[in-house]
This record gives sequence, structure tokens and C-alpha cells, in this order.
Amino acid sequence: MLPEGMQVECTMGAKSFKLLIDAPSGLDGTNEGPSPLLVILASIGACIIAVTRFWAKIMNIKIESMMVNSRGHINLGAIFGIDDNLLAGYDKLEPVIRIKADASDDKIHELMDKVLSHCPIITNMGGASPIKPKVQIRK
Repeated sequence: MLPEGMQVECTMGAKSFKLLIDAPSGLDGTNEGPSPLLVILASIGACIIAVTRFWAKIMNIKIESMMVNSRGHINLGAIFGIDDNLLAGYDKLEPVIRIKADASDDKIHELMDKVLSHCPIITNMGGASPIKPKVQIRK
């Protein structure tokens, strides 16, 4: 049985991590958790950061600060069946990556090229919706 509204509790992985996914109250949810579309944005940002940590260690780069602001454009018309010619969900995803590191700009761009070409979330999702990351180096 589904809980009230649109809440879905997902259990995943060998450790049984739990994630409460919901919807805004205007969409029959209770707004007690992120929507599935927000989970996608969070997954992109978290994956970029995790893969950056991995590659930075390999490339001997110390990350001083990093933030990923994931955003996307939602085709509500496609989701609600108003325009079936559009892709349901995001038609584009644009994570903005703000990074400060103890390396030259060229080395940071090399790092981010490695990250973005090895990020499994971008690899898995980029075929359906174009993902166009923007890298901003902080000084």
C-alpha cells in the first residue's frame, strides 16, 4: 500500500539505505521529501563531487572547495500529457561546478575533463537528456 500522497520509501543496496521520495503538495504529495526529479539533480551533483575526489587524488590535486549547483529545465507539458512531442522530465541538465584547488587552471580543466568523462550518472543519463556542465574555477 502506498503511503499518503506520493511518498515512496526506497530501500537500496546491500546496506539497505532508505530514501523518502515525495512530491509537492500541489501534485498530491506531502512535500516531506524530494521529488524524483530533484533526486536526479542531487545524484548528478553528488556523483560529480565523488568522482572529482577520486581523480584529484590520482592527479595529486588538493581540492580546497567545491560546490555543484545542479539545475535543469523540466518539460511539464510532456509530464502531464499536454505535449507528447517533448521529452518527459528534463530536456537539459546544467550542473554548475564551482571549484577551488591548488593547481593551475589548465590542470583543473584537465581534472574536470577526466571527471565528466568518467562520471557514471552523466554517462547513464546523458543519452536521454543532454548534460552540459559548466566549470567555474574559484580564486
